[in-house]
Amino acid sequence: MLDRSKGPIIHNDFDLTIKDVETSELSNGIRLIELNSGSQDIIKVELILDCGRIHESKIAAAKAAIRLIREGTTSKNSNDLAYIFDYYGASVKISTGLEVSSISIVCLSKFFDKLWDVWMDMIMNPIFSEEEIEKYKSIESQKMRNQLAKNEIISYRIITEKVFGSDHPYGYNTRPDDILSLTRDHIKEFYEKQCHYDNAILVLSGKYSQSIRSRIIESISQLSKPTSQSKPTFYNHDNLEKSIVEVTDNDLQSSIKLGKSLFKRSHPDYSAFNFTNTIFGGYFGSRLMTNIREEKGYTYGIYSLIDTWRQGGFFYISADVGSDLVDPTMKEIWHEIDVLKNELVPEEEIEMVKNYILGQSLNLIDGPFATAQLVKSLYIKKLSISDFENHIKTMKNMTSQDIIDMANKYLHKETFTSVIVGGYKA
Repeated sequence: MLDRSKGPIIHNDFDLTIKDVETSELSNGIRLIELNSGSQDIIKVELILDCGRIHESKIAAAKAAIRLIREGTTSKNSNDLAYIFDYYGASVKISTGLEVSSISIVCLSKFFDKLWDVWMDMIMNPIFSEEEIEKYKSIESQKMRNQLAKNEIISYRIITEKVFGSDHPYGYNTRPDDILSLTRDHIKEFYEKQCHYDNAILVLSGKYSQSIRSRIIESISQLSKPTSQSKPTFYNHDNLEKSIVEVTDNDLQSSIKLGKSLFKRSHPDYSAFNFTNTIFGGYFGSRLMTNIREEKGYTYGIYSLIDTWRQGGFFYISADVGSDLVDPTMKEIWHEIDVLKNELVPEEEIEMVKNYILGQSLNLIDGPFATAQLVKSLYIKKLSISDFENHIKTMKNMTSQDIIDMANKYLHKETFTSVIVGGYKA
């Protein structure tokens, strides 16, 4: 009979190597990533353009330009595009990040021929109609106003601006008036000048035929646009304002952000510090959660996070607490940092976190779509598959002393900026 008083045996010797991925370069220089596998006849095509918010000359133009390409072409209006994609059950997603923008389609392979020319038309011939632009501006500016009523959003905007600088590519903030002041010329200029095909990445994943592959490559290989992209200016910001308190109408709670600038994703300490952060505040069973949520009951959730990009990074701790609990919460955060810097982490806790991270990593290569997304994320940050494999190796070999070393190297109180937004009054 099964003994339910004992948990299942934990296995951590599973294979985390990335298989079946083929990479090459098209005739126009676009990098091709392919993962043709899976049991379902579904294909995903994703084009990643090396343009994002950091390439804006007009604030708010990047997101508008990418989002609006699905709102009409020279031959089809937004309703036409939506009807075709919906009729054949396709999912079209468009996103803009700090450094890159992404345009993708997922569909059944049998409907690919019905959809491909429409999707390509959307990319190559967006019309950017005044009617759709005005609709976009109205909706997005109102969304931002709603967001700016939240303490958590305000605190994040303040701390990134203070850490990086108000005009730094990673630090400046978009405001509702920036969206409302956009014109068709701003949007069109960004798409035509900044969204070029140099350093673009094409990702094919799922299960598809050779004829589909050939058609995709033939079409994408014809994309050509001369480089006229503006280059963002990165600089080291001397942040003199280390403590910011902003009182808002949402005074029952306060949003805490403690943050500092960090290294970029390719830094040799990334993997070791990532492991250290997981123990500290990077998952539900972390020390911050155990102490401040489970034991003290100060908050529903507290976490620490690493954001990394090509040219830099950002480490921060975040929690929403009652305004009367800000000071004791801050005290416990610094206490947990001191413990991490001075006391060896028990082996049992290290093994638990290793198993958690390896389990999460296993999800990253679960199926062709997930694996393709992982490889894409590596290439976006100028990394390789071997970098991921080395990352896993580092995780598996982390020791208590490694954690102490990372904490003492990067978690110095004087390097942090604190932002408190809400009802707290210093």
